[in-house]
Amino acid sequence: MFGYVRPYGADLSEEEKKRYKAVYCGLCRVLNEKYGLAGRMGLNFDMTFLLLLLSSLYEPEEARRETVCPPHPVKKHPEVITSFTEYAAGMTVALTYYKALDDWEDERKASGKVYSDLLKRHYQTVKAQWPRPCEAIESCIDAIHEVEKDPKAQPERAADLSGRMLSVLFAVKDDYFQPHMAALGYYLGKFIYMMDAAVDYDQDMKKGCFNPLPAMDLKPEDAGDMLRQPLGQAAEIFEGLPLVQDVNIMRNILYSGVWQSYNEMLSRKKNQEETSQQTGGEQHGH
Repeated sequence: MFGYVRPYGADLSEEEKKRYKAVYCGLCRVLNEKYGLAGRMGLNFDMTFLLLLLSSLYEPEEARRETVCPPHPVKKHPEVITSFTEYAAGMTVALTYYKALDDWEDERKASGKVYSDLLKRHYQTVKAQWPRPCEAIESCIDAIHEVEKDPKAQPERAADLSGRMLSVLFAVKDDYFQPHMAALGYYLGKFIYMMDAAVDYDQDMKKGCFNPLPAMDLKPEDAGDMLRQPLGQAAEIFEGLPLVQDVNIMRNILYSGVWQSYNEMLSRKKNQEETSQQTGGEQHGH
């Protein structure tokens, strides 16, 4: 469920690209310092978006520096860290831990078992510091598993649970913005789950894994309107927040970036169909 909430680089200025990378690298730095290599391996675009959003909404002070790191050991690059970077790092570890457990329990991937074992101790540290979002992750993912095992389950139920999980992660503070952030997280979480279902549809069908689209009588190439509904609601809430810093980067992500995986999937399917037609025509002609 990772990697969909990412920027579309072609529509960002060079300064905006540098800014995004500095925030992303700051998150990577904190992951490495607090949770080591295992934590840094979980670095993802989704929590970088949440970090941008929280930092723009609450405007904390920023620590900036030029530094080198293991992935970039030669040339110094900028890093930006705010008071929310540690929270984003913690949620990265929590979500990555449960993703690794999923890989092991659902598909018996040995890599999932190894990675979840590496992260378990770090996850316990995160849960002790932020119990409420971690409990939401645990309960919602357990409930999603139950839905995915039930052939009679409503297909939208799992997406609803995904939304509920992110609603808690997004609503960091108990203040005026709490209901708005919870709603934004909810609709974005629903979108991410259904986007994942569309992108992974062919793979799920081959493996016999749960996918909500067949029960909704939808093929992935016809899922665009269904995906636009929760995303449109998330965007409406986003536009109602008093955001100034990095707002163009976040709009780029919400309006363009989140569609990249879907568009790439459609392009692959189109190419496969064209190749199949050409091959069939050649065989017929022969």
